[in-house]
Amino acid sequence: MSAIVAIRLRAMGDVVLTTPALASLAAGHPDAELHVVTESRFAPLLNGLPFIHKVWGMERSTSSTLQTGLALRRLAPKTVVDFFGNSRSAFIARLAVAGRVFGYALRGREHAYDVTVPRELRGPGDAREHASAVHLRLACAAGGAEVPLTPRVALDPAAVAQAHALLASAGVRDAARTVGLVAAGSWPTKMWPVSHSTVLARELMAAGHEVLVIAGPGEEALTRRLLEHAASVRVLPPCGVAALAAVIAKLRAVVGTDSGPRHLAAAFGVPSFAWFGPTHPATWNPPGAMHGFWRTSLPCRGCDLTRCPHWNCLPGLDPAQGAALVLAHLAAHACA
Repeated sequence: MSAIVAIRLRAMGDVVLTTPALASLAAGHPDAELHVVTESRFAPLLNGLPFIHKVWGMERSTSSTLQTGLALRRLAPKTVVDFFGNSRSAFIARLAVAGRVFGYALRGREHAYDVTVPRELRGPGDAREHASAVHLRLACAAGGAEVPLTPRVALDPAAVAQAHALLASAGVRDAARTVGLVAAGSWPTKMWPVSHSTVLARELMAAGHEVLVIAGPGEEALTRRLLEHAASVRVLPPCGVAALAAVIAKLRAVVGTDSGPRHLAAAFGVPSFAWFGPTHPATWNPPGAMHGFWRTSLPCRGCDLTRCPHWNCLPGLDPAQGAALVLAHLAAHACA
């Protein structure tokens, strides 16, 4: 059987948002096996999805890149689709020597692809494409089928068992009544100040919710500061993405920064709420009424800047008002 290779190296939320495009490729090429390349830490999110034949986990190193590219070359794939578009993924795509290589029309990358599509399409005014629709558009250009933009994530029994242990270790009494709080973020400009997150945590607990802080590596200092002023919150112990996904699947809701955990929540039908400043909700907010958001009114919003000399879009979102919006959203969409 022939092979198709799809590449999406990182990050967690982006991998989740690429799954509709992966399903599209599989549906459009029923005579081919779909192979997906991603960083090893994200491979568990895709392992077990029925439309993927094999997930190739790789490390962020030169040796792993070469080994993966040469192994893919032996597959002699008829098509390679690069959903990531950096120099490493473009190199892997070309090393695979497929019949045709598809990717985004990014400056300095065109030489790596036989067929390109625009990375971003904007409508009138402030209209933008959702990130999952961008990937689906590329998949369709490579012969994929039109499919719903519903993200999908695989869960294995070991991760579910680990999630039980993690929640117990955190002191969570009832996950179905617990709200996951993401106070940190991959960009400093995407984060609410920790003082604002503290107000939200206190208001959630005063309303009868348990609060579980979800933090990743390097975010320990922020978590400690939050605990200093909201000591009753629970903190999820360090874990891999498979266990994190299994934890989120059990929660009542996920609120906080525009982040990967929200996209995991959407994949499991768990309600969510987030605040937006430099990123655009049309691109990153999960579709549907159960995923609410609050956005700054500043004219420079949606700038996509990871650093800002006058950062005041998110600090300007009043924490008391934010807590009221979150509580109203939970009352409407989160069933205990």
